Amino acid sequence: MSPLAGAFARLRALNDGVPAPAGLAPVQLHLGESRLGTGGVDATLLADPDGWTRYPPLGGTPALRTAYTGWLRRRFGAGPMLDGRTLAVEPTPGTKQALATALALAVERVRGAGGGPVERVGGAEGGPAERVRGAEGGPVVVMPNPFYPTYHAATEAVGARPVFYDPRGGPAALEEAVAAAGGAVAAVIVCDPGNPRGELLPAEFLGAATRAAVTADALLLVDECYTDLWLARPPAGYLALVRRGAVHPERFLVLHTLSKRSGAPGLRSGFAAGDPRTVADYARHNQACGVPTPLPVCAAAARLWDDDAHVERARARLAVNWALADRVLAGVPGYRRADAGFFLWLPVGDDEAAARALWRDQALTVMPGRYLAAGGPDGTNPGAGHLRVALVHDEPLMREALHRLRAGLTRTSPLLCEDVSA
Repeated sequence: MSPLAGAFARLRALNDGVPAPAGLAPVQLHLGESRLGTGGVDATLLADPDGWTRYPPLGGTPALRTAYTGWLRRRFGAGPMLDGRTLAVEPTPGTKQALATALALAVERVRGAGGGPVERVGGAEGGPAERVRGAEGGPVVVMPNPFYPTYHAATEAVGARPVFYDPRGGPAALEEAVAAAGGAVAAVIVCDPGNPRGELLPAEFLGAATRAAVTADALLLVDECYTDLWLARPPAGYLALVRRGAVHPERFLVLHTLSKRSGAPGLRSGFAAGDPRTVADYARHNQACGVPTPLPVCAAAARLWDDDAHVERARARLAVNWALADRVLAGVPGYRRADAGFFLWLPVGDDEAAARALWRDQALTVMPGRYLAAGGPDGTNPGAGHLRVALVHDEPLMREALHRLRAGLTRTSPLLCEDVSA
């Protein structure tokens, strides 16, 4: 296994050579690939042959950009910022590329001001904490821990040094991480709602992140990909705080995607919103070196951003899955409902051993939490001892999978589980 292997490659290696039990169909619960949508993608728009024979328009179509701004007005009340041209938007080919590009540009900006590279070393276990050791004075990216794997991978790819904070530690944890970075902070990342734990960040936390980024002259990168997958209450959204004057960012990007909102990751379609100069920097790079959105995808994506009804239907189905989890896993120690998203973050003893056993005994693929986090200064990995489980399938399959999950964790037969269909 390469020391640069990511979470999904490590999971494949963990289960390699282990057969699933006979008679049980495998169920993938490790991937945030929703099956809760109700046909929101208009396939007729993607079937336009003329659109596939033309070069994609730089910056997207007018209809797509109008759809972005319409949703921002409805969802976050961003009309005054858009009308006053203090907020700009730009299409992105999904979130992963936008994150990587934005971080690369931020790191290069620090290097241009005198920051240096980092020393790269390998580790015996191949985990993030063993792979990179930062050279003093080099560019730093401050990020949550646990994290969406691309945060860490993109930081490594440009030779920057990750510095971590635990969002559960509140504003003080983030401020301490920025202070520990040593004055060469290229970017500060916040994820709201969080991935993998599904927490909502309070306004005071986002305010502290903004002040820290401004003080460090760093890019503030706000990942809101799960913002429409709320359970009890919708997240306020960073742009709503900007509109109300609760935060005063200088350089910032907020990222959104259809992968989670509409269950359409195959479109590779999202957008970035932020201050005009930062968005323009991203747009110049992406339009010259990246992947513009094809015309048929522009049309399909515009239709999805214009339509909130399919999102409400998917959110209702997600609520059913969480209600199932509440009932089926009620007796499993450490079970808790997330604030948003479809990931269950479940405490276990040894997450790798538990993941391997669930595949071997129940044909369930789940993600060990340690693969989504890095070891801290004391060597403790905050993801270790947890499983990330995606509640992304329709109700019948999700019910069966949850019964299997409980059976695997409690070593009882699924046949002994009570009926939760009522």
